[in-house]
Amino acid sequence: MKTDKSIRNITIASINRKAMDIDSWNYSRIADENDKELIEKFELSENELPVFEIKSEFAHTLISTRQILERNKEKVQRLNFEFLDGVVYGNFKGRPNKPELSIFRVVDIHGDELDFQMETGKASIGLIYSVNTIRKLKADD
Repeated sequence: MKTDKSIRNITIASINRKAMDIDSWNYSRIADENDKELIEKFELSENELPVFEIKSEFAHTLISTRQILERNKEKVQRLNFEFLDGVVYGNFKGRPNKPELSIFRVVDIHGDELDFQMETGKASIGLIYSVNTIRKLKADD
């Protein structure tokens, strides 16, 4: 079983291999693993590490080594990767006048759907690779 530190390092390496123009991302960034405020805000478990975040005026989304979380006003929604059955990122590529933010939808093992924000354009690669890499690493364990 991989440690949270290992999952974070592998995932960030995957993002860095595929991402383009990280400095141009408006809402997204690779999360700082030592950001105590972020860890407390999302109430991460012991040893659970933040990996990728999207922060807009509407919501704050975090991909951690164990779950997908989003805080919107004072409401928090979360889904543990162990219960993740499917992900739909949408098809916004090539759309004229595409919005800067969109949603991605996750489906849990019970068929329930949850929507989380994502940044479109080049930043979407960071989110996609963070979710897909962690998902694969969890499945391989």
